[in-house]
Amino acid sequence: MLQEKTLNSQLIPDFLIIGAGKSGTTSLDNYLKQHPDLYICAKKEPNFFGYELNSPEDFAGSPEINHYNNSVTNIDDYLKLFEPANEGQLKGETSNTYMYHDKAAERIKHYNPEMKMLAVLRQPAERLYSRYLHLAREDRLPTPNFEDCLDKETIWWERNDLVKEGFYGKHLSKFYNLFRADQIKVILYDEMRANPDQVLKSIFQFIGVSDHVEVDFSVEYNKSGFIKNKKVDALIGQNSRPKEFIKKIVPKSLFEKFKNQQFVQKRLNDARAKNLARPKLSQELKSQITENIYKDDILKLSQLINKDLTHWL
Repeated sequence: MLQEKTLNSQLIPDFLIIGAGKSGTTSLDNYLKQHPDLYICAKKEPNFFGYELNSPEDFAGSPEINHYNNSVTNIDDYLKLFEPANEGQLKGETSNTYMYHDKAAERIKHYNPEMKMLAVLRQPAERLYSRYLHLAREDRLPTPNFEDCLDKETIWWERNDLVKEGFYGKHLSKFYNLFRADQIKVILYDEMRANPDQVLKSIFQFIGVSDHVEVDFSVEYNKSGFIKNKKVDALIGQNSRPKEFIKKIVPKSLFEKFKNQQFVQKRLNDARAKNLARPKLSQELKSQITENIYKDDILKLSQLINKDLTHWL
C-alpha cells in the first residue's frame, strides 16, 4: 500500500550505499561512520525503499519472508532511524537489496530526487563465491557444492542474492535511467582494497563533506568461511549466545556504542576470522562462471559506467 503522508523531510537520508552484497559494503558503512559530518543509521540493511510497497502476503511460502520481516517497511519507522543525527550531519544508510529490487530506484526518487548513491561492485564470480562462504558461515548453504550455480534449474538462479545479484549492468541501468550520472558513484572492490584512503577521499568529496578526515582501516569486517569450531563460534560468532544475552540486558544505545568501538570490532573480527576456513575459488571455475553467466552483463556495465572492466573477464 502506497504510504502518502506529510513527512519530516529533514530526516530523509541524503545518500545510500545500494550494494552489491559481499563487495565491501559493510566495511564502507563502518568507514563512513568515522566521519563527524556523517550519520549512518545503526541498522544496516533497513531495505525500506525495496520493500515499502510489499506486504507479507507477497512472500508467503518464500524464504524471502524472513528478510522482509527483518526490514523496515513503514515510513515512520524508517525516519526514526535518522532521528539521532546531529544538526548539520548528512544522513545515509546501507541496503544491498536496493540495487536489485525492481521498485527501489523509483521509490528512492519519490522521496529524494537528489539522492546520492554509492555502488560497490566486485568481480561477479568472486562476489558469488564470497556469498557462498557467507552462507556457509551461517549454515545456510543453498546447495552443498558451489559449482551448482552453473545449473539454471537450481535455487542459485531463483534467489535475488545469489546469481541474479551479480548482473550489475542490468540492475544499475534502472538507476541511470532515473537519476543523473553525477548522483551515482561506482566503486570497484579491488580499488577500495588497494587504495582505501584515496577511495574514501573521493567518496567524501562525492557526498559533499570534508575529505580531511583520518579513517581507521585496520578492522576487517564481515569475513566469511566455513566454521572450524562450532563451540568457539557459539562464544564469539555473529550470533553468539553471550552477544544475544548482553543485547537483552543492556540498553540498545549503550550496546551499539560499545559494539561500534574500533578496538572491540578489531579484536572480535580477528578472533572470528581465525575460526573460519576459506577454501579458494579455482581459477578454472571462476573463468567458467564469468564466461557462461556474466560476460555479456560485464560488457554492458563497462559501457554504462564508462570504465574498462576487461580485467574482470
